[in-house]
Amino acid sequence: MINLRGVANGVTSAINPNLPVTLRRSTGYTTNDAGRQVPSYADDETITVQVQALTQRELEHLDRLNISNGQASVYTNTQLSSVDRSSQSGGDVLVFGSDAAIPAQVRGQTWLVVAQLEGWIGSGWCKVAITSQMSDPTA
Repeated sequence: MINLRGVANGVTSAINPNLPVTLRRSTGYTTNDAGRQVPSYADDETITVQVQALTQRELEHLDRLNISNGQASVYTNTQLSSVDRSSQSGGDVLVFGSDAAIPAQVRGQTWLVVAQLEGWIGSGWCKVAITSQMSDPTA
């Protein structure tokens, strides 16, 4: 099977470089003594992503799903999970590094996966909508 994502990434990464990020996979939540839900995550792993703008069609799709906070999209060669109340998943979190090689727009920031835009199970890649977090929900 041809990896079309790999072929496309070979071209697009020449102008829009791939970036390393720390992935924190959501494992649901626990409940603290006060009854408050506290997100829980698997051990950190490093993955490579390519950040792109959301298209007008994607913004309209998110709006129809009542998701108003998608701010960018990410392609990656791993499956990511978005917020899903039925499975009690809070959504995966991407943490961008703070070194100078990371673009200023995302440097040192934490982003939440809010929707899966493209994902082909078994293909090894996906495209998701992400939104910037005011604080790190994993802290």
